[in-house]
Amino acid sequence: MPTLAAMITFMITALVIILIPGPSVVFAIGRTLALGRSSGLVTVVANAMGTSVWVVGTAFGLYGLVSALPWLLEVIKIGGVLYLGYLGYKTVRGASKQHANIMSSSDAKKSLGQIFREGFFVGLSNPKTAVFFTAVLPQFINPAGNFVIQFLLLGMIFEIVGVLSDAMYVLAAAAVRDWILNEPKRLHTIVAVGGAMILAVSVWLLINMLTGH
Repeated sequence: MPTLAAMITFMITALVIILIPGPSVVFAIGRTLALGRSSGLVTVVANAMGTSVWVVGTAFGLYGLVSALPWLLEVIKIGGVLYLGYLGYKTVRGASKQHANIMSSSDAKKSLGQIFREGFFVGLSNPKTAVFFTAVLPQFINPAGNFVIQFLLLGMIFEIVGVLSDAMYVLAAAAVRDWILNEPKRLHTIVAVGGAMILAVSVWLLINMLTGH
């Protein structure tokens, strides 16, 4: 099992990553603002099912690769953290377009089934989640324990916290829907700050890896 210190560090890192508005959160908020609270909550559940595919797939796939090529894990860690920083930068750059994207979809009529499918594929294709499971989470695995069991445990914790956090974002967005949509700069600021925080987390993780902490 992961050590107590690793578990605490994992929880802090996971909370920061989850609470920062990334692609899935922005998409869920967008669905809420455009189509209502129910659509936002369906999106959250569907998104979690999509990201869970990464948990299971990475747990077994990465285990096989690391067993065959132990050095590959370090390459994946560094590459993943650098890509996470790129995602943060990209989020900041694209923040100004979010309001227009939401307004353009607000008149669309979608069934809950369609909303669920879209939410699932957003979760499945979410690069922030992919980077977290393939490059960040493995840093907290205890080499002395079973890799797959530890990975699935930490992944499950991440998913549960993620659903609760995303649902809170949806409920909050539903409550202040008019306030956000009436002023484009408000949504721009929320997304831009989230992107800056993703970039900051990537720098922190990279420093920890390079210094051996």
